[in-house]
Amino acid sequence: MPGTENDERPPWPQQLLDSEWLLAGAAVLYFMVSYVLWGVIDIFTVPAG
Repeated sequence: MPGTENDERPPWPQQLLDSEWLLAGAAVLYFMVSYVLWGVIDIFTVPAG
């Protein structure tokens, strides 16, 4: 039935973009992971000695 489509939840990317707090949390998490990864790579590329 066409009327039952409205009862479904929107996909997770749409829920993320609709909620300001989820979007802000995802941005903070993304930047934390990227900067930590960048720092780890930077530490391992420094020559010993």
